[in-house]
Amino acid sequence: MNRWAGDPRLRGPLTPLIAGAAISAVVALVVAVANACVPGSGRPEARPSRPAAASGAPVPSPAGTPGPITPPGYAPDRPVLGRPFADPSVIKVAGTYFAYGTNNGEAAMPVATAPSPTGPWTRTPGDGLARLPAWATTGRTWAPEVVPPRPGQASYTLYFSARRKDADVQCIGAATASSPAGPFVPVEGDPLVCPRQLGGAIDPASHIEPDGTRYLLYKSDARETSSIFLVRLSPDGLGIAAAPVKLIGHESEPVLVEAPDLVKRGGKYVLLYSSGWYFRSNYQTRYATAPSIEGPYTKAPAPLQSTEAYGRRIDGPGSADVLSDDTGDYLVFHGIIGYHGGANVNRGMYVAPLGWDGARPVVRGVPVRYEAEAGRLNGCVSALDRPNASGRKAVGPFDRDGCRLEVPVFAPTAGRYTVRTQYANRSGRDTDLELSVNGTAGAPVRLRATGGADWTSAAADVELGAGWNTLGLRRLTGQGQVDYLELR
Repeated sequence: MNRWAGDPRLRGPLTPLIAGAAISAVVALVVAVANACVPGSGRPEARPSRPAAASGAPVPSPAGTPGPITPPGYAPDRPVLGRPFADPSVIKVAGTYFAYGTNNGEAAMPVATAPSPTGPWTRTPGDGLARLPAWATTGRTWAPEVVPPRPGQASYTLYFSARRKDADVQCIGAATASSPAGPFVPVEGDPLVCPRQLGGAIDPASHIEPDGTRYLLYKSDARETSSIFLVRLSPDGLGIAAAPVKLIGHESEPVLVEAPDLVKRGGKYVLLYSSGWYFRSNYQTRYATAPSIEGPYTKAPAPLQSTEAYGRRIDGPGSADVLSDDTGDYLVFHGIIGYHGGANVNRGMYVAPLGWDGARPVVRGVPVRYEAEAGRLNGCVSALDRPNASGRKAVGPFDRDGCRLEVPVFAPTAGRYTVRTQYANRSGRDTDLELSVNGTAGAPVRLRATGGADWTSAAADVELGAGWNTLGLRRLTGQGQVDYLELR
């Protein structure tokens, strides 16, 4: 969650704009009015971007609760903010979503708003950060995180990283504001976190336990020893209450680890983080799980998001932030939208629905492959050795009535998905299969004749429920072999 957003102007001083205060006043008025319209409410709705830990995913919205607006043209693999908006984090206040990003050529902390997690997002004029504290210099204000007021508090808290004036290291500071739009005024004095012996600290991320205990996660910034740390905070979130604890290091990772985010799902703590270089295609989102907040954390074997996983539709996805509201979870992250030489890149903001298979996160928009041979096979469909197939196996031959394959698949959210069937059909004529969902006939799938060792695919759209579903393929005519099903 670090580094420049790509505009060379941001290397110079960034002066807060007077317009920021005006926007903040308008936002505060809107929040107050919205709050007054909610019966029995004495303060604005304010859900943390990183919610208090829970044993499972958010409870579904009650029947009749309106879902978020999905604007025309939205897709989970398209940026919702195409202008530079790196290291995004999002909160919801009184029905409006606020996003905060790393400095760019216009602001030390750019702010954007939307009526829905998926947009449309609009950049607000001005600067969300009134000024930097006395210890910091301008131009490297990275990875902001805003936490709404806790019970008994009146201020929004901002955590950010900035460069020290007297040392070539980044440190983490805090600021407060009466409005989610800012302008945030820094807490003066020493930085909140600044481990010089570890090369400084970046990428602050808040986590609050159900009992109100506050924590801050961060990355130690020295390249050779980059690690994710957790430190307990004072009740107001503005002081350190205990010694930091190392959660994970960069062992086995491409280059380093950074950009932490912590939630609790499926009875476990789930630590999301990034690895790789933020300015290269190898940047990716990974995760680790633990039975307790301090670990030990076990890293998942494969990335949650990567350039390859997206089929290169998103370049270098990372710096992920979990947003939770009454409609579910969303993953807010950035991807590279422009290269300008060396480490100078522009990164846009993306938002994708996020589901949970216990403690395993599943992101909408990342295609997931399910090998056919791992499904349930009946008597006339069996696993076949095929060296050119994915996993070196396929199933078939679907040459008799009643031949059927059933494959369990996981959908992160309810909705319409595309199922791509990878197959070979060397019978010399087309084959027709029926694609069903949870035992109900869905769409026809035609397997065109193929030649030699060629494999090709056919696609069909289906409606899936959130969670596990069963996709079935049943023979109608002809014969063929199925390599895998891919859910998009």
